[in-house]
Amino acid sequence: MTLTKNKCGLNIPLPNTMTDDELYSYFVKNIYHGNLKINGMNVKVFTTPFEDNRMQGFFHLTTKTKKNFGIKIRMREQRAYFINYIVPMINNYSKCKTCDDNNCSKIKIWTAPYKNTKRTKILYSNHCHSYIIILEQKKNDMFIISSYLIDEPGYLNKVLKEYYKYQKNS
Repeated sequence: MTLTKNKCGLNIPLPNTMTDDELYSYFVKNIYHGNLKINGMNVKVFTTPFEDNRMQGFFHLTTKTKKNFGIKIRMREQRAYFINYIVPMINNYSKCKTCDDNNCSKIKIWTAPYKNTKRTKILYSNHCHSYIIILEQKKNDMFIISSYLIDEPGYLNKVLKEYYKYQKNS
């Protein structure tokens, strides 16, 4: 199935033939140096600790940690190829309120409590896949805590329920 670019700037995922080095270069150029902002706050990634000469924030977006045999193993996930969704989702979520494309699923944004703070969540979901970005404010900046492809059965419904609850209370 071929997807075309929509008004939000979301395109097909990056090719799964990209190497770890190519993915990391994409991350550094477009996300770390991307000058991303939400409500006037800079959007940043965690830089330390470095692991395999790569910033910690890169792993938050591309891998899942598995604990097998008593050691931690980082497994590159399918979500790694969706990191090209982060920039357009952050840059274009506010345009969804005025967008006249009724066929678009629209980017959804809301806040939700998490421990002693609140997290901002940005979701894009269409008939092919769903992708979420989770941010948390630290002082005057927003940090990307994680982002991932929603592929567990029933999880999208749980996320949408949280979003509609926020909408109802806003």
